[in-house]
Amino acid sequence: MRRYSLLPLSLISAAALFASPVFAQEARIYCCDDANGRKVCGDFVPKECERRAYEERDNKGYVINKVEAPLTPEQQARRAAETERKLVEEKAKAEERRRNLALLSTYASEADIDAARDRSLREVDKLIKEAEQAVVNAEKNLAKTSAEKEFYKGKELPSDLKSKIRDLEAATAAKRVVLDTRKRDIGLVTAKFADERKKFRELKGITAPSPTPAKPAEAKPAVAAPAPVEAKKP
Repeated sequence: MRRYSLLPLSLISAAALFASPVFAQEARIYCCDDANGRKVCGDFVPKECERRAYEERDNKGYVINKVEAPLTPEQQARRAAETERKLVEEKAKAEERRRNLALLSTYASEADIDAARDRSLREVDKLIKEAEQAVVNAEKNLAKTSAEKEFYKGKELPSDLKSKIRDLEAATAAKRVVLDTRKRDIGLVTAKFADERKKFRELKGITAPSPTPAKPAEAKPAVAAPAPVEAKKP
């Protein structure tokens, strides 16, 4: 391999450097700055250029390609983290586009969103009533079974009765948790549809204030009829 420890390339005639028949039309030369800052070139990548950035030049001395130095482990880790971040970002954008399309294909107007919200709230209300009844029934069963302890005053409760009471207490507590969850669903459903309504307006470019339901007219108090006037006697 030919190697050249060069003065600045501007001081060397490119024509002289590549005049030899060895440098044919497709000849290439590779140059880099070594550890001491000297320009090192060769018709193959010089050893001094290993793990360093280098340039590829054509037979006229023009740079036709630049090769970056291999990344350090730290640089590789940063690049991998950046690639992962961009991938996550692209996935999030794709998911948002999917949700937006689904929203626009589901609702034709804000009224549709309000109607869907009201249906969901009615369903939640139905589930709350069922959960409330389940708690009432569980509490009744627990109270009824616990009343049997009266027959064992001053005595050890039978193990099967103690076990039954424990099971009923656990079942009652679980049903209360279900009821609390159902009640929280009201807020979740309301917030969900509020977000969908807001996003729908953004996607449709609606800037006018959102219409609010009309309040029912308050009943006016009845006006008492005037008392009849007694006719004066002649």
